[in-house]
Amino acid sequence: MKNISKFGVYGLAAGLAAFIVGCGTEKITVDYVMPAKAVTDVSKVNIAAIKVKANVTGNLAGDNKQNAGLVKQLLAMRLYKEGYYQVTDDIWATPEGASELEQVIKDKAAGHGYASLAAMGQGTEKVVIDVTLDLALDCKPVKKELPFTLTTVPYKAKTVEGVPTSEPDAKATVTEKVKKEVTVYEVVAKGTLKAKFIGANGKDSPQKYENTFQIAMPKADSFDSAKPSQMKALAAAVTPAVNGIVADISPYKESRELVAIEGGDERVVFLLNAKAFQEVVLVVEKLEVTGKANFADLENLGIAFEAMGDFFSAKDAYAKASKFNPESQTAKAGLNRVQDALAGKKAVKSSGAKENKDTKFSK
Repeated sequence: MKNISKFGVYGLAAGLAAFIVGCGTEKITVDYVMPAKAVTDVSKVNIAAIKVKANVTGNLAGDNKQNAGLVKQLLAMRLYKEGYYQVTDDIWATPEGASELEQVIKDKAAGHGYASLAAMGQGTEKVVIDVTLDLALDCKPVKKELPFTLTTVPYKAKTVEGVPTSEPDAKATVTEKVKKEVTVYEVVAKGTLKAKFIGANGKDSPQKYENTFQIAMPKADSFDSAKPSQMKALAAAVTPAVNGIVADISPYKESRELVAIEGGDERVVFLLNAKAFQEVVLVVEKLEVTGKANFADLENLGIAFEAMGDFFSAKDAYAKASKFNPESQTAKAGLNRVQDALAGKKAVKSSGAKENKDTKFSK
C-alpha cells in the first residue's frame, strides 16, 4: 500500500465518502485472545478430569447425571484448546471418555500446551476443576400480549384472455400494528455454579482457585413460543457462568465493537468506516509527516491497527494519542485493550501453542 499516490488515496476517500454518507456510524468488530483473569499457569490444569456435581430441581430438572455431563462438556469445549481438536459427545458421554480423550490428544500434533497433557496419570502436580451446580429450573406457560404487524393485501378483478381472474392490488395494501394475547413459555433459572481447583487424588492443589457464579436466565432466553427442551434450557442458563470459569482460568476469545472517533480528518473516518484499514494507516502517516494529525486521527489509527490484529502498532498509536490528549478516555481504553490482547497472546504462546489464524505471534 505504500506506493499509493496522494491523489489516489484522496480520490478513494472521496469515493468512499459518497458510499458511507447516510449509512450511519459503522461498527468495527475486533477479535482478541485475552489472558486468564485468575490463573497464570493454565498448563497445570488437567482438562481431562473435570469433575461436576449437579443438583437441579424444578419441573425442568431432568437427570442430574446428564446435567453434570452437559456442564462438563460446555466447560471442556470452551477452554482455549478449541480449534486444535474438538471435544465431542462421543468422548465425554461414554465410560471410556478419558481414554478416548487421551488418544485424541496423542494423535493430534496440535502443539498447544493442552495437547501435551495426557488424560490419565498426570501426576500430583496437576490440578482438577471441581464444579458444583445448584439450580432451580422451572418452565411455565404465561399469557403475554405481543405486538404483531398485520398486512392486508386486497385483490382486484382482472380478465385474462376472456377468463375472469384476480390479482393482488399492491397499491391498496393496508399495514397495521396490532397486539394479541398469546401463550408463551417462561423459563426461570436461579442458582449458583461453584468452581475450584483440587489436587490429584484429593490432595492439596498446587494452585489456588475458587469462585462462585450466580445463575439467572438471560432475558433473551427467558421466553419461548414453544416449551424448550430440558437440555436447551439448562445450557442457556449455565453457559454465562461456564464462560466465567473459562475467563478466570484459561486464555479465551473475546469480540468487541469499536467505533471511529470523530473530530479528526474526515477522510480517515470514511476509510475506517469502510474498513479500508491499510488506507487509514497511509493517510494518517501523511498527516503525521505534515504535522496535521490530531489525537482523533491517532486513535483511529490505533483502531485500524487493532482491526488488522497488529496490537503492537496499535499500542504505539494509542500511546501517541494519549500523549497528544491526556484527557482522552477512549485513547486510554484503547491502550488497555491492546495491552490485554498482547498479554493474552503471550499467555497462549507460553503454553506451547503453535501459530494459527487465531494466535499470530510477533516481536
